[in-house]
Amino acid sequence: MIRILHVLGGMNQGGTENFLMNLYRNIDREKVQFDFLVNREGIFDQEIKTLGGKVFYIPALQNIGQLKYTKNLDDFLNKHKEYKIIHSHLNQVTGLILERAKKAEIPVRIAHSHNSKSNKNIIIKVYKKYLQSKILKNATNLWACSNLAAKWLYGKNELPRVEIIPNAIDAEKFVYTESTRRRVRDEFNIDDDVFVIGNVARMSYQKNHIFLINVFYELKKLDNSAKMILVGTGPEKEKINSAIKHFNLEKDVILLENRQDVNEILQAMDYFVFPSRFEGLGIVLIESQAAGLRCITSKDVVPSEVAITDLVEFYQLNRSPKEWAEKIYLNKKYNRKNQLLKIREANYDIKDLVEDIQKKYINYYEKTKEKKC
Repeated sequence: MIRILHVLGGMNQGGTENFLMNLYRNIDREKVQFDFLVNREGIFDQEIKTLGGKVFYIPALQNIGQLKYTKNLDDFLNKHKEYKIIHSHLNQVTGLILERAKKAEIPVRIAHSHNSKSNKNIIIKVYKKYLQSKILKNATNLWACSNLAAKWLYGKNELPRVEIIPNAIDAEKFVYTESTRRRVRDEFNIDDDVFVIGNVARMSYQKNHIFLINVFYELKKLDNSAKMILVGTGPEKEKINSAIKHFNLEKDVILLENRQDVNEILQAMDYFVFPSRFEGLGIVLIESQAAGLRCITSKDVVPSEVAITDLVEFYQLNRSPKEWAEKIYLNKKYNRKNQLLKIREANYDIKDLVEDIQKKYINYYEKTKEKKC
């Protein structure tokens, strides 16, 4: 059995985390096992342990500084010599992680880009650029969820070397049914004829929730009975709560924290609104399409390859919240259809992709053994 160490912030709801869990649940765990090195506890930790994986914790780089983080990382890797493959999902910080992994003589070091932009703070940007330079020096394999994510983290000159790995989902779980829609709406006391928009995302600067709340405020002027469901938590949670109160929307916004039934929550929505400031792909848009849900998202920000059905519309972020609301309202009526075949044809069903990824891990590992001979 090959044990692979995945490194990321924490195993909570998010595009990267959901992709890894979809992969982990379907991979042959007698051949490949996943362990996780994270900074904080997450909702998937117990499931990981049930599936045979291990979860290790070290404090985040931003909380303790590079010197202490590096020491903790070195101590961990020197203690755990069993890992021959390390797979990092921490964007530019991956450079530091793989540098230490190379020093610890881990032969396979995978960098995986899931984004297309990072923090707006100029000091943090400069520091992350320094870390980013370490990736190409220390990674043995470059992965990305889209061409945009690949260009951002590795540069366009490295594109021939990058393997694009679709952020696949367990598509069958998301197939729309009226019975699921009614049951979830009953749970939240939403009448069947009420128009519901929604969003599933970490509450952070990237996901642009304040703009979304402004859109909903404008939508209420067009449809006073409308509701909004927000799934997620994060550093901007209090700011988001304040904005909801400012617009007197407390009775109309259903706030849910991290959930493991997102596939069912999407069934209760009528429109998915995703005004991100930057995205590597936007896996939740794949999930929303699998649920037959019409989506609107940021034009020239979210990669175009996310539109694998005709349910996705791209709209400029420089348009006003009022214009976004009008666009949503004008397109609110449509028939929900089963999109499973289109998801599979686009190679976004994890059941079709898992064997290929498993082979990659095994081939990487076998090559390390050949080098020793």
